[in-house]
Amino acid sequence: MGLGALVRRAAGPLEPALANAYRGMFYDVGDFAAHLASLSDVARVLEVGAGEGAVIEALCARMPTARLIGIDPSARVGRLFRGDTSRVRFEQAQASALAAREPGSFDLVLAGDVLHHVADSALPDLWRALADLPRPGGWLVVKEWVTRPSLIYYLGWLSDRVITGERVHYRSRAQWLDELTMHLLPRGFRLVDEWLLRPWTTNHAFVLQRGPLLARAPGLAAGD
Repeated sequence: MGLGALVRRAAGPLEPALANAYRGMFYDVGDFAAHLASLSDVARVLEVGAGEGAVIEALCARMPTARLIGIDPSARVGRLFRGDTSRVRFEQAQASALAAREPGSFDLVLAGDVLHHVADSALPDLWRALADLPRPGGWLVVKEWVTRPSLIYYLGWLSDRVITGERVHYRSRAQWLDELTMHLLPRGFRLVDEWLLRPWTTNHAFVLQRGPLLARAPGLAAGD
């Protein structure tokens, strides 16, 4: 168990506030949710690697009619979610299993800070699952902590390696673009936008659409 998990367990009822404050040092979940809510024709949402439910909770407040599903291999998935449970479901599951069960079923699929936790040998299987889950014309958004040498970048690396106790495989924007080109573009996806998310430019999201390009996702186009 990482240092962060031990501290949060000791916090008791203050854990949700502590978790949100710590996360906010690196990543504005509300900003990400606002960008996602601006996408068109989204009624069914899936988050791959939903963790304890922070992004789903923020989306639930911004998408009042959408139905949302969060999956994660961890049994703790959705543990800290506070919101409308009539529209939200959490499930301990792998993306590949859900893709086999419900291919092409979602208007929006998102993977936020997930892929850098996955070993290189396992990435192709995850890319295949991510490609199978959106409906034709649906959205796939991949958000990553990209390599951008700076103090905050190295603090983020330290957080993942020391505080959460996990191995991580960060990549540059160009390297992630290579991954998208290799695994998603041959499957009919188009990269239609990129978002820089607050508070740091290391928070970078790639916005793709499956099948015919229906609309351009609003947002901030990012340079190298």
